[in-house]
Amino acid sequence: MKTTCPHVERVTDVGEGEDVCETCIEVGGTWHSLRQCLVCGRTGCCDSSPNRHATAHFRETGHEVIRTLEPGQEWSWCNVCELTLRQVGGGWVTVDTFFEAGLWFAQQLADEVGRVSPEPGEATPEGFPIGDWAATYRGRRLDGTIDPEQVDALEALPGWTWEGVPKAS
Repeated sequence: MKTTCPHVERVTDVGEGEDVCETCIEVGGTWHSLRQCLVCGRTGCCDSSPNRHATAHFRETGHEVIRTLEPGQEWSWCNVCELTLRQVGGGWVTVDTFFEAGLWFAQQLADEVGRVSPEPGEATPEGFPIGDWAATYRGRRLDGTIDPEQVDALEALPGWTWEGVPKAS
């Protein structure tokens, strides 16, 4: 879904981030994961790290958008809008992380049992609320707030049904 976040307009080509938290190195700290400011390029540690330097950088500078530097991950975060974002082609989209996580678990379920039909309250062995996830997106279909790409992704799952939810016209 195309993003409504106006702060992506401030994103610049900052190049690759560092492989260390610059401020942790300066003060002798440690970090868990790294984030890069997409306004100026500064690399800082994530909020799971003891010093939370990426968020401190936002508070000090007002630079809104950061990206993860973790291998295999491609997401950004707007600190003001509190949105997960992804750059696609020449534009930005808002990422519904609950939908994406549920879609991954639903596909695992489909691979294991051949269909996706979670019961209300059902959770995966890892604890993901797959039943609540299905109910959420069925409800969004009913009230017309679901993204058409999400409809397509759900309908591509083996055995997915809208359980009485009328198809949008």
